[in-house]
Amino acid sequence: MSVSKVDGRQKRSERSRQQIIDALMTLMRGGNYIPTAQQVADEANISIRTVFRHFSEMDLLYVEIDQMLKPSYQRFFEAQDYNGTLEERVYKVVDARINCYLDTYYLEKATHALLWRSAPIREIYQANQLLLRKNLMKMLPELKKGKAETRESVDAVTSFEFYERLQMHQGLSEKTARQLIYNLVLDLVLDLLKD
Repeated sequence: MSVSKVDGRQKRSERSRQQIIDALMTLMRGGNYIPTAQQVADEANISIRTVFRHFSEMDLLYVEIDQMLKPSYQRFFEAQDYNGTLEERVYKVVDARINCYLDTYYLEKATHALLWRSAPIREIYQANQLLLRKNLMKMLPELKKGKAETRESVDAVTSFEFYERLQMHQGLSEKTARQLIYNLVLDLVLDLLKD
């Protein structure tokens, strides 16, 4: 077999794989967070066999998308300036988390929809939660000295779940939700420093 035929097959395979990834992302952005393999195949305009040739399980497709997007959402935390007043640092933490949630909203929704049934997705979720907590402790080292309840409270009110509740269930605007979270975190940390 000639090298050009092998290269051509490899390129077609890579294109098909990317079509599958793009199709799932399109479906998730459209609100279908856990589409079937057939829906992904239809969106990608390929056969379902091709989907399963590339991804033996749908969970693996989500894992690949998370790995592909990881540099995009990590950028909100990696280049942070850890200096500044308490108020400035609280603002930076809240701002980074909410910007990350807005940037990856569809992936967050898919993750939460699949947590109960997918061990690989649970592992990714737990690893990402650990990274968020490490960033929180770096930005607000005051939390290390205080009560565990305060750390847990700050982590909870800066979570995707809390932000989504404010936006989706309570109908607050992004600006209002952001300010409310900022105020809650600042109040919690200030209370901690009084003790």
